[in-house]
Amino acid sequence: MKKLTFIFLIITFVLTYAQGVDVSQLLNASKPSSVVAQPYIIRATLVPGSSEGVYTIGVEGYLDIFGLNLSLGTTVEYPNFELNQPVYVGLGISTSGLFVALSSNVPNFEQISDLSAYETPTVAFGIASYKKTSFLFASWSRFELSFENRGVFKKQDGQFVLNDSLDWLNATVNFKVESCDVGYFLFRFTVPSLKDVLGGSFTYTWELALPVSMIYVYVGQPGNNDWVFGLGIANSFFNAVGKYNVQTGQVTWIVSAQM
Repeated sequence: MKKLTFIFLIITFVLTYAQGVDVSQLLNASKPSSVVAQPYIIRATLVPGSSEGVYTIGVEGYLDIFGLNLSLGTTVEYPNFELNQPVYVGLGISTSGLFVALSSNVPNFEQISDLSAYETPTVAFGIASYKKTSFLFASWSRFELSFENRGVFKKQDGQFVLNDSLDWLNATVNFKVESCDVGYFLFRFTVPSLKDVLGGSFTYTWELALPVSMIYVYVGQPGNNDWVFGLGIANSFFNAVGKYNVQTGQVTWIVSAQM
């Protein structure tokens, strides 16, 4: 019975255990480009809380019904299990690899039907697709090229309306390729602000993971121009990586399992 329960959890959940990572960044529902083209139905995350013996658990679900995408996620604290944390909601439409999506959050589940309680949504559009196969061996891959802008909507008298003074250059561009078959591969390149680029400041972040069989080497500048190196091991169901920030000396690690 215990073995069957374990197998069920592995198949049903994407479990992530992380140290030194903001749980809101582990909820795909909080990012509009990540609320489409996902290979799971339910995903869960676990991070250490702010005090000893307390953990923060993130849980989110994803549905794709004929191109209509819905992501819903929230966090709870263990052992308290109080559902009073922000709820992240993402909606998207995708067809032939093209998508447009938005994401926002509301203070708690009690206000989920109150549109005036939501934060101003972030909008993204672009190209996103994924593939899965179980022929001979399980594998998956995901591709994303997205344009993200936080100023498409504005709140007016408790309602969201289109922003008539929208600055299209105040946007983020993200390119990401991720796959796992005989080994794990990742390449992500992000330009946080198109306006800065046109102003002569080419700021960007990037990550690269190269496989050597089941083991892979990680290198990147995921933020603040800090160099981060890491070593991981992965197959299509499991991924564990440890990372070292050269500038700060901080060590972080993430373990995940998915089906």
